[in-house]
Amino acid sequence: MRPRILIFCGLVLAVCVWFLLRHAPQQPKTELPEVQAPLTNQPLASQPAPPAKAAPAQNPAPSQPPPAVAAAAVHRGSPEGINEMQQQALADWQRPIEFYGRVVDENTNPVAGASITFGWSEQPKQEAARKATTTSDAEGLFALHGERGPALDVWVGKEGYYASHRGQWGFSYLNGFSSDPMNPVIFLLRKKGTGENLIGVKQNYRVARDGTPLGIDLATGKATTGGSGDFVVQCWTDDQGKASGQKYDWHCVVTIPGGGVVPTDEEFPFQAPENGYVPTNGIAMLADGTNWTSDVDLKFYYRLADGRYGRMTFSMIAGGQHFCMIDSVLNPSGSRNLEPQ
Repeated sequence: MRPRILIFCGLVLAVCVWFLLRHAPQQPKTELPEVQAPLTNQPLASQPAPPAKAAPAQNPAPSQPPPAVAAAAVHRGSPEGINEMQQQALADWQRPIEFYGRVVDENTNPVAGASITFGWSEQPKQEAARKATTTSDAEGLFALHGERGPALDVWVGKEGYYASHRGQWGFSYLNGFSSDPMNPVIFLLRKKGTGENLIGVKQNYRVARDGTPLGIDLATGKATTGGSGDFVVQCWTDDQGKASGQKYDWHCVVTIPGGGVVPTDEEFPFQAPENGYVPTNGIAMLADGTNWTSDVDLKFYYRLADGRYGRMTFSMIAGGQHFCMIDSVLNPSGSRNLEPQ
């Protein structure tokens, strides 16, 4: 009986051991250890080349530098490849320059022998600046050919002449300027005449906001309150209590008692007109006006009550310190000639 019990227990134990072994969790397979590859940019002969890793998506570097960077690269003579933006920047600095001009006087007659100076840059660096000189021919013509750059400056002058625009002009090929030999750019020189001994007054004056007259003597520059003088200024400005930048109504009147003014926009206002003078000229600014500004310039000839002639640029600054500026020349002889000596 006892042996049978032992045999039975042995069988039960064996079954339990078999059951545990059958349901035990499997261990993961052991991978082969990595082989340390030699330092090389070529794949191992026994292994395919690994795929390239994608670059991170966050904060990618810009594909093109700004124009300033392109210009700096050009300035340094960078050997790196030129990208599209740099190519465009260089193309802008390599636009073909062809220029045709003609010099004439105030009567549209050609001026021969005028001195011409050209200035341009071929690249965005200081040492790339270029200059060339020439003179106008018998027909007043001149030209520049075969150069490159985004813009061109031209200086024109001649001894014995006044130069228009102070002799300098600028032309942007980058913005589409082109020159035609059949329609050259006109440069005006005014021949100097016999100048006069003129009296000049260039000064600032405080002006009341309530219309109180300010009288100015144009021979001495002295100012008086009350309206006596060759030139009288009155201004009415409603800017009290207005915040900075807020618009307001204002108007100004200038008067030549017993004489008058004639507006002009001439570049060389050297000959006062004989007729056409009116006693006053004015400025009116409404707060709701589209062209509102707090400062205005007036340019005019004037004739005083005693028959003397002059010219003036008058500026009114109707805000802040509330003042006017005058830049006047007066011929004390009574001649209408206002060309300086």
